[in-house]
Amino acid sequence: MIGDGACGFHLVEVDSGLRHGLPMVAVVGNDARWNAEVQIHRRRYGAARMIGCDLLSSRYDLAAVALGGHGERVDGAALLDGAMTRARASALPACVNVMIDGLPAPLLRRGNAGAADGVAAPAGAA
Repeated sequence: MIGDGACGFHLVEVDSGLRHGLPMVAVVGNDARWNAEVQIHRRRYGAARMIGCDLLSSRYDLAAVALGGHGERVDGAALLDGAMTRARASALPACVNVMIDGLPAPLLRRGNAGAADGVAAPAGAA
């Protein structure tokens, strides 16, 4: 599991997997944005100041294929099982690029200090 922003940094590891014979499956949650930053900017500064948080709906699956691996784009939950089965069966490093909605991740408490960005978790959240 990897987000689309992080995938932009690490997708070339498909090449490493090929060179070393390591079949792996990277499942990319693609919401076309730096979602953690979107949520922090929205909470701290408001929606008008979410600058530089958007990404393209990039075809990481096709990039994996271009590197010699297996790639599939998934546009609905009902298609995920088949894509995962084919990715594993390929015996290649694979990228399953899953298009998702950009929802906020849950806030986590760290002791009494609130969330990592200093924003307290909602009441009742662990």
